[in-house]
Amino acid sequence: MRNQLSMCPVSAGFVWEVCTKSCLRSAYFAATLAVFCVAGCGRSDTGDVATNPETDLATAAEEDTTRPNEQPQSYASVQGPGQTENSNNLPPSIAGPANSTNDVTRGSTPVKDPGTVVETSQRTSVPYDPGLQLKTDLTPAQLVDFLGEADRELRALINGQSGITDPQAAESEMRRVVALKRVASQRLMEHPDVRVPDRVTGQRGFLQSLSHQASMGDLRAAEDLQDFAEKFRDDPNAELRSDAQLVLIGFAIESLRHGKDNAAERVLQLVKELMDDERPVDVASLMVLGQAKDTLLQYERVDEASEIRELILAKFGDSQNDEVARMAAMIASSGFSQAGSAIERLDQLRQQFVDDARLVAEESTTSSPEVTVPMWTEAVEAVVSQSADLLTAEFLAGVALEAEVVGRGDIGDATYEILRAKFSDRKDALGRVSRTALKARENRVNVVGEVFDPDLPSVSGKPLDMSDYRGKIVLMPFWSTAFPDSLMVLPNLLEIQKRYPKQVEVVGMNLDVEGTSVSGFVEREGLDFPSFRSVSDPSAEIVNGVAYRFGAVTLLFVAVIDQEGRVSHLDFSGGDLMSEVEKLIR
Repeated sequence: MRNQLSMCPVSAGFVWEVCTKSCLRSAYFAATLAVFCVAGCGRSDTGDVATNPETDLATAAEEDTTRPNEQPQSYASVQGPGQTENSNNLPPSIAGPANSTNDVTRGSTPVKDPGTVVETSQRTSVPYDPGLQLKTDLTPAQLVDFLGEADRELRALINGQSGITDPQAAESEMRRVVALKRVASQRLMEHPDVRVPDRVTGQRGFLQSLSHQASMGDLRAAEDLQDFAEKFRDDPNAELRSDAQLVLIGFAIESLRHGKDNAAERVLQLVKELMDDERPVDVASLMVLGQAKDTLLQYERVDEASEIRELILAKFGDSQNDEVARMAAMIASSGFSQAGSAIERLDQLRQQFVDDARLVAEESTTSSPEVTVPMWTEAVEAVVSQSADLLTAEFLAGVALEAEVVGRGDIGDATYEILRAKFSDRKDALGRVSRTALKARENRVNVVGEVFDPDLPSVSGKPLDMSDYRGKIVLMPFWSTAFPDSLMVLPNLLEIQKRYPKQVEVVGMNLDVEGTSVSGFVEREGLDFPSFRSVSDPSAEIVNGVAYRFGAVTLLFVAVIDQEGRVSHLDFSGGDLMSEVEKLIR
């Protein structure tokens, strides 16, 4: 995780945890912005400054921020069990990495207590640490470093990595560090030798500090926060301007909750200002936009909420990152009952055609389907017209595959055609999902009838050649150690082989990534059938060539290969393949 001059690139889950559990404790500030609970304003550990918030958002959607092994380093100059005479009895804090010049210190010439702090003696058995202190007469560069250190302290406290287990002690320390951050930010803003970029860092740190304090119930800080944000609402610096706009959106949301006149219109106006900015909106901002939309819906301001929903989709719907587009789609679509009703209707039809197909299979009878293609197409069109986003495309791709599995190829064909017509030409994540589903289906159709004779090594390292199995039926499960359930079909395959030992063989296709101990897995699980080894590369355009050729988009997946070495049938239901084998034996 980087600490840098931008919204801190953390996961949505982390932002939500911070919002709901650590900072937004005051009812008045239930809508105060998530971004200022985690945003960093100091230099990163490498001295980098964020330049691409869109990249940060993509990273945030994928990054796991709960790193149990990422512990702050300790100062070499940590004081002993007592504070220094100048410590002013400030509560202790966790240790953090020191800079080389020791300008950020612990227990050495701290500033006077910048705020009232409640002390508590309940701590863990971790050795006593007098905590982060702010020296006087720091240069602008040293103040920037201090702000980075303060952000690391806050992050450790929020993540529960501070060594403080008592909630009151943790809150007390958080208040103290935030107060120090505010003082350091103000000094940086007002320093006579400060450069413009560092002054902006101070301004952003000051805004963040006020937001922290306001979220912990400091109403004076709340008043100062609103004034400060209004002052920089149109600032030339994009990051500072965005920070200020987000704070004002939070205040506007609170005004809406308190029934103030024109609050809904102000929320929408501020959101439009934020979204019209050339600077890409990051993950914390996206969370706030979702909160604004949800609050408007809560107070039955559907028109304004719908506008924000469309703004979110317009900004992120064409993202090149699947996770970003998916997160935006989830945030944008939640709470809209009309779209939800359409999805629910479609899912009811899906469940109905699946149940009907299973009933027909169990009774070995034929009957007119209750879910017709026109009925299904109408329901799909209703969903697409209301919610044309990544989640919709993924849902439709999954349903089309399920229709193939249960023998409703007509519904599958209709669904694939809608994906082709509505989404396949798009250049964003939604288009990629649709094209992937369409290409996989095309490959599944085309591979049937082809001779399959791969030039691949075996898992065991022993020679393995499909030509050795001519004259026999080969059942080929695609499997991976990362997905043990991919071998759930194995008992059925082995049972078929046991019934027809001279006519059927089981030969697997392993799809694990490079470096996986596949042979170790085979030994532990007692797998006694041979397998080809087709190495997957998640960074490649085609992750696995064999899976791509077969159109395998899910595990469970079994290829049935006939006596001539041709692909006869593909199954991804996990069902009994005895009937397919017996067709070939006859």
